[in-house]
Amino acid sequence: MRLKQLTSIVENNFFIYFIVFIIVVNSILIGVEITYQRPFIENTQRAILMIFILELVMRFLGRRSTISYISDGWNWFDIIIIGVALTPITLLPKNVQANPDLIAVLRILRVLRVFRTFRSIKELRLISSVLIRSIKSLGITALFFLIFMYAYAVIGVTLFKSDNYSSTANAEQYPTNPDPYGNLGEAFFTLFRILTGEDWTDIRYNLISDADYSSLLITAYHVSWVILAAFLLINLVVGAIINNYNEVVSQQRRESE
Repeated sequence: MRLKQLTSIVENNFFIYFIVFIIVVNSILIGVEITYQRPFIENTQRAILMIFILELVMRFLGRRSTISYISDGWNWFDIIIIGVALTPITLLPKNVQANPDLIAVLRILRVLRVFRTFRSIKELRLISSVLIRSIKSLGITALFFLIFMYAYAVIGVTLFKSDNYSSTANAEQYPTNPDPYGNLGEAFFTLFRILTGEDWTDIRYNLISDADYSSLLITAYHVSWVILAAFLLINLVVGAIINNYNEVVSQQRRESE
């Protein structure tokens, strides 16, 4: 079969949807195999692996150019996933073979094949491209947010650290809970807890009943953090993703023209 015919086959929608179907079936069988281990499931998994290998070979032989094939990250993802599946346990180091947890991790890696649907479905491929492109801007956003979080954590420890927390009503009700602002690390966790919306009002009420500061100061601190965390962070993240989404869509339109 000529390479041009292979190219038309691997780019055909029927072939793409067939591979998506196989990926979905494989993912379901991996989940079923956790509870029900049957020879039929194992044999089906092997047959599916052979289909994935055949697909990989067809995509390589039907490539438009070697450079385009190598530069496509999805091809490397396929090679790694299939390579892990083909690696026999006997070839692994003895310390890995003797560790059942590591063997379980290697087997769990098979479920990563489900992410190959991102390659085949255009909309999922677009979303994944946007998220990968957004990592850099989201990293800057995270750094920006951590600066404010650090400042709030220092303020929280300075203002609300209790020297006699064990004798407070909150400690008596929840004896295993530490002082929410007892140290910088715990203050970071408390602010993260507030960010998730987990009982942050209880933290405020407990401080009002136990702290020597006014309820206005305690309320202003926590409400301002909720506003900063909920609204500012969401707007920054959404703004970065939308900006990168528009850039990716524009780039794909230029490439298709």
